[in-house]
This record gives sequence, C-alpha cells and structure tokens, in this order.
Amino acid sequence: MIRSFYRWGSGLLALVAVGLSSPAFAHPHGWVDISVEGVFDEAGRLAALRQQWRMDPFYSQVVMEEMSSLDDGTTMPERLDALGVEIRNNLATQDNLTTITLDGAPVAQGEVRNTNTEVRGDRLVFSFVLPLASPVPMAGHELDYRIFDPTYYIEMVHEANADGSEPLPGALTLAGAPAGCSTHIVKADPDPSKVMEAAMLDKTESGEPNLGRFFAETGEIRCPA
Repeated sequence: MIRSFYRWGSGLLALVAVGLSSPAFAHPHGWVDISVEGVFDEAGRLAALRQQWRMDPFYSQVVMEEMSSLDDGTTMPERLDALGVEIRNNLATQDNLTTITLDGAPVAQGEVRNTNTEVRGDRLVFSFVLPLASPVPMAGHELDYRIFDPTYYIEMVHEANADGSEPLPGALTLAGAPAGCSTHIVKADPDPSKVMEAAMLDKTESGEPNLGRFFAETGEIRCPA
C-alpha cells in the first residue's frame, strides 16, 4: 500500500509538501500553473471544466524523489495513479479549490472524474474533469470561475508568458461551444493591505482561510443570446 504523500492542513500545500519543511522564500511558498477548458454538451450547455495543474519544479522534484525512494513492489505508474487518487479525494473536501458562478449565482459541482497524474519535463502534472452538477445553458449568460488555495500558501495562476504579464492562448479554451462564445482571464487586483498581509507571513505560516481569494484570477466564459 502506498503511504500518504501529504499533510492536508494548509490548503494546496498538502498536495506537494511530502512531509518536508517549507522552503525559505517569500509568501506564497510555491505555485501551480493552471489551464482550463470549458466543455459544452451537444445542447450547447456548459457541462464541465477540464483542468490541468502543473506543480512548480521544486515541489515536483520533492514528490518524485519521495516516490522513487519507495520500496513496496509498486511501479512508478502505479504510484502516480495512487497520487492522483489521493489528490482527488483531498480536493473533494475543499470544493476542488474551485468556485463557480453563473451571472453571479453559485453553481454546484459534480464529482471529479478522468484524473491523470504524470511527469512532463521537470513538472508534475495533475489533470481532471470537474463536471457541473447540472449542465447550464449559456446563451446570454456569463460563467466565472476562480481556482485558488484559500490560505494563499500556494499561488495558482493561469499559464502565462515568460514574464507573467499575459495568459497564454491555451490557458482558457472552449470545446464544443456554440458560435460566438468567448473567454477572458481577469488578473487579480488585491488591496494593498492584503498584499502586505501576505508578505508578512513567516515561511511556516499560512494565511487566513480566505486570503487566497484576494489573489485569485477569474476565468470568464460568455455566450451571446
């Protein structure tokens, strides 16, 4: 049986800390690059958000070294599969670190499916499909989502260019969308007091339970009436 790789107690830190001490650099202490695909059904309704999370190189290395050191008779693909299952189960306790609204009203989530965990280059990549509890008609509506670690221990941002100034074209895409639907990623604009609050946290500390939402980007999906 593969043992747990996480300490679930500080938001997304549990996914990548592997029981080791946190690195000594400014808060937040790591990052995840995310990309999202809005998946529409044949009726033109938005049915799911397909997500890909690329863990930062440091934590990816720590996780892979920990898994490589195991001597339990399992193969690396089996260990990666087990890792994905535990990530999925832990995320389910925190709404998959994803909030979704339709025209400002909360949208319920379904159960995550189609999880996959692999290593690409020097990055550990976790991908999954997050269904909406019920597909939503999008004609004349806007669906927004935000993906973030509530404690802001880990920063989660959309895939961006080298200097981080602009999201990449593949950071938010659509599959099967009706003609005219569009996407937009809105950068976070936190109050200076929240920036200061995050900067003052010690390397062993996480922020208040809602601190991460002030630093979360917003993905927007709109369809014409």
